[in-house]
Amino acid sequence: MAARAGRGPRGERGAQADRILAAARKSFAEQGYSGTSLRTVAKAADVDPTLVNYYFSNKMGLLKAALEPPEAFGEAIAEAAQVPLEQRGRAFVEAALRMWDDPATSEILRSIVLAASHEPFAMERLRAVFSTVVLQVVSASLPDDEAGLRADLVATQIVGLAMTRYVWAIDRIADMLTEQIVSLIGPTVQHYLTGPLGGDIPEGT
Repeated sequence: MAARAGRGPRGERGAQADRILAAARKSFAEQGYSGTSLRTVAKAADVDPTLVNYYFSNKMGLLKAALEPPEAFGEAIAEAAQVPLEQRGRAFVEAALRMWDDPATSEILRSIVLAASHEPFAMERLRAVFSTVVLQVVSASLPDDEAGLRADLVATQIVGLAMTRYVWAIDRIADMLTEQIVSLIGPTVQHYLTGPLGGDIPEGT
């Protein structure tokens, strides 16, 4: 967590910072950076406005903290990356679905995606975090010299699935059973991990 430590009762400090972050994520997602004020965030979180600066320094510090994905998300991707390579496509899809189906993590992930749609800085931050949490983990687990490209291709499926099923809620995708999603998309992800890519591969991949 990005909140400062060292003062006040630990439990109360954590609860206050969590409420501030939850209110900030909602505001950044709905109003953007310019439409969000520390005072309105404090009011929504039911805390004194000075506590927002106390925990997060300023509005930019609050935005950076709001864009951090849940630890569980990175842990789920890292765990899936340890599955035997021939089963890893399915594991990555299952990990993504598990995180987005969990109300505690999906609310955070959705707000991060929506905030990034408003603000260039938020988008750059999201790219950096995604690169570290997902792309580096996926590519590091691949022995192929095309590991970076393969990780990027995996990301097209995972991000596309999240957007169409959970953010845009496209009916046929949003209503599909989890096992159906895994059965349909898992093989595509597996192909990106281990199958022949074909075509002209760009230099530097």
